[in-house]
Amino acid sequence: MDAPVKAMGLAHNLSLNGRKILGVEGVTNLENYDQERIVVQTSSGGLEIKGEELHIQQLNLDQGKVVVEGMINALVYTGLSVGRRGKGFWAKLIK
Repeated sequence: MDAPVKAMGLAHNLSLNGRKILGVEGVTNLENYDQERIVVQTSSGGLEIKGEELHIQQLNLDQGKVVVEGMINALVYTGLSVGRRGKGFWAKLIK
């Protein structure tokens, strides 16, 4: 079987067409999604896509690609996965 996407070191690229169609390359994992927020891990860190009526038109983790349709309002790089990002110092300590 082929090496996992993370090990392949895929280049990370974004393509936004009229704030309606977003193509993302270098995707390693889909972490969370609903109609207002989609979170993916990329080869460059976490990426949060915010908008309205968001739909995943295409998802292919083997190729590291995702295409999102809807009104794109914001793209935010988190640098960390959502699971790690939400925990502060005390949450980690109590764990």
